[in-house]
Amino acid sequence: MALLALAMLGWAAGCDSEPETELEVRSVELEATPTAVATPVPTAVPTQPPHTPTPAPLPTSTPEATATVAPTPEPTPTPDRAAEEFLASLAGDFQFLLAGEFEDLAKISEEWNPDAQISIAVVLPDETLYGYEPKESRISASAVKPLWAAAALEAAGVEAVRPLANAALILSDNLAGGWMIDLAGGVDAVNDWTWNVAELSDTRLEAWRFQDPNRVASNFQPENPLGNRTTMADLALFFVRLYKGELLDADENAALQQWLLDTSHSLNSPRDLDGVLLDRLPPQVAESSLHKAGWLRPNCCPAEYRQMIDSGVIVLPDGSWFALAVMSARGEFFDLTNQWVALAACRIYAFVAEDADLVCEREDDGVHDPEIWPEAGTGP
Repeated sequence: MALLALAMLGWAAGCDSEPETELEVRSVELEATPTAVATPVPTAVPTQPPHTPTPAPLPTSTPEATATVAPTPEPTPTPDRAAEEFLASLAGDFQFLLAGEFEDLAKISEEWNPDAQISIAVVLPDETLYGYEPKESRISASAVKPLWAAAALEAAGVEAVRPLANAALILSDNLAGGWMIDLAGGVDAVNDWTWNVAELSDTRLEAWRFQDPNRVASNFQPENPLGNRTTMADLALFFVRLYKGELLDADENAALQQWLLDTSHSLNSPRDLDGVLLDRLPPQVAESSLHKAGWLRPNCCPAEYRQMIDSGVIVLPDGSWFALAVMSARGEFFDLTNQWVALAACRIYAFVAEDADLVCEREDDGVHDPEIWPEAGTGP
């Protein structure tokens, strides 16, 4: 698979607590099977047509999540190492060697889960994009909840969003995610922020109807839905722009970064899902990195919808950083889907950080254990 690289200057779980297939998966179109050749990246970022929706009125009282959230700490300090120095260290054969890593990971995925579709995006601080099918459109699940939170922060401020942050972003509660959309002004307002502020043209929210059947886009067509969609490139570019402080005011940016830093950094059991991206990274790196996962798991979804997406900012020990988004979908074995995402994140980190001593493999890698997800193979 040819490496995709693009300099984009100036541009850049579901089923988690409730069965996410209920959100719109029953009406979401099936994804096209990607070809063996990486999707070409355009030389210019497509611009979303002008869109200024009328925000939906907020409910008279926004329900609060039951979880308690501590006051937001001070923002994460700006990394000491200059981005220019970090980028210079990645010159030379970096892109060609990284392409080899992508190819190796694709082969491993095919061996473990022959039906799986994968997508990877690595975005550097200057918004250079490298990837394996990074612009392939995917069901977004809860991986895009940080975008909803950002739109809500801009619309309503930190104190209005804070009561929902722990439930929506850390526990990935779908009801709280819906109330976050309401705070932002509704589905159309979230899309307006995504397209015109974050400038992510391949991400779209169509509906999130948990406890509210009317929480849909103004052009929602139930008979021909487009679904909630994103790409790994969009997710990684969002995290780059967030980490550089380009999307929100300083206090809003600090709050959102801290909430995403408070997410799980490891897996405590084989059925855990919310720390996949960071699970195999060195502890110091995992604790300083921020991320959000989104998934569609066997006890909610048939095989054609099951997936794991995890994306965030990976902070190296010297303070340099990059954004990473990894996805595996439609694999028959969901335990191996999650193993592969964790392995891919670790292998890519070790390559970028030049950490030759990091062991990313685990003894049980690639061995399906039917006891982890015994409900696999059943319907929602």
